[in-house]
Amino acid sequence: MVGGKEGSHWGPLAIRVKMRGRNRSQPPAQIISVHTTKDLALRYECITLLMKDCKKCFFFYPPTAHGEASVMLGSTHPTEFTYQLSKLQGTVTGEDVGTAHGMMTVSENSVTIKVIPPTKGLYDLMIFARHADSLDPYNWVCSYQILCLEPRTGEALPENPFHFWGLHQKVRDFGIEESSYKGELLVAPQGTLLLTLRTSRPLLASYELVNKDLDSTLSKKCLAAQAEDKKLSCHVLCPFQGYYRLSVFVKDLGGTSFRNTANFLIRCLGPINQNELFPMGLSMHCGSGISTSGCGLSNPSHSNPIITTKLGKCNITFHARADVEVTASLSKDKVSSTEYPLERYVLVTQLKSKISVCVVLPEPGVYKVGLFGRNKEHKEFVHICDYIVRCFSELCWPPFPKVYSLWRRGCVLLEPRTGLLQEQSWVRFRVKVPKAHRAVVLGEEKTALQLNPSSVWEGEVFSGMAGMRVRLAASFTPCCSSMEVLLEFEVGCSPPASTGRSG
Repeated sequence: MVGGKEGSHWGPLAIRVKMRGRNRSQPPAQIISVHTTKDLALRYECITLLMKDCKKCFFFYPPTAHGEASVMLGSTHPTEFTYQLSKLQGTVTGEDVGTAHGMMTVSENSVTIKVIPPTKGLYDLMIFARHADSLDPYNWVCSYQILCLEPRTGEALPENPFHFWGLHQKVRDFGIEESSYKGELLVAPQGTLLLTLRTSRPLLASYELVNKDLDSTLSKKCLAAQAEDKKLSCHVLCPFQGYYRLSVFVKDLGGTSFRNTANFLIRCLGPINQNELFPMGLSMHCGSGISTSGCGLSNPSHSNPIITTKLGKCNITFHARADVEVTASLSKDKVSSTEYPLERYVLVTQLKSKISVCVVLPEPGVYKVGLFGRNKEHKEFVHICDYIVRCFSELCWPPFPKVYSLWRRGCVLLEPRTGLLQEQSWVRFRVKVPKAHRAVVLGEEKTALQLNPSSVWEGEVFSGMAGMRVRLAASFTPCCSSMEVLLEFEVGCSPPASTGRSG
């Protein structure tokens, strides 16, 4: 098949096809193996030729104004293909021009190769094949001579060391049922794209994004991966205009190595602002999915790993098994305000069967929320998943109080929901502290809190002068007078930005 889309600006091409049986000069060293081709068929429109010990054949096609040349090879058995495109210098084959000037898409029994010559001249397209799952060298199948009279102008395709584009021909064996994109080109009009792959079994996936202007560090800020029982998802951000290669690698749970499963060509029309890229250090488990369910978390409030808020705060909740304990971290690549550590802007509340992770943001930007968990079998906290929280409004929130280790399951901070108290003011304290026999607030004065019928410790506390530390403490043994500090608040010179409840 030769041709392209109507209205294309490709120059004319003339194509000559050569097919031989045994008398072909040696192919490149890495794929040396020359013998009779069997079971392979060359299809051109409605013409099918069986290439079994065939003699030398030539097909001449008239020059086409469409410019891009595509050929298809088919086989009666599952077959793997590869190719090499070289520019001819007289009668001598020159150097390989690379994978940036060809696109090979494969199925179980066929291959389609689109050639995009970079300059004027005569090119040699060599096609090689071998039986699927074979470890033998590739066999030379046939060659095409392509004469380019007017080359394409514009950006070259990204290099593709995996040779094929689209889905791997054995993608179902790898556990992939289908992709959300069917064509060979994915378009990102505004610099964002969501790729989903439906799976037949739980899989883990990693991704690689390549562009001529994208370095490896920046590339990691462009991808957010999510792994669910029956679906893999990858959120892609494109900070530059032009072509990208997105490569997908998958493995089974407990597998030892990832395998290249797909390579997608992406064209970005309008790049995204680099200030909106994802934070560094995202894991392959973003949002809810295999990892959260495996750790005993269910019914997430946010299944999507990206949370966009105009209020500068959000609340992430899960139902949890009784033996699961969760903690959380908050990070940002560049922080303008360093008065308080970011850990002060996240507060975890864990009840009997529900976990709440409340996040307030000190400034606009893109943040990573990391969740970590442990249970009776695993005493150390291990990573569960990451969330991306995006906020570009100017709403800024004060931090939560500093949390000490004895603030644990069942403890709930009802009031105040901020770690900064206004100076010389009366503040209402309301907290739940399971198994506590006494609860006090230590500040300018010591204030004993009273336990009401709803098991809430409450009382009115005078904050004192600016710069003071106010601590919530409790005693967990009836006969011991010592108190354990649970939370610590600061007294400020001005009213906090907000004292409302944030989760």
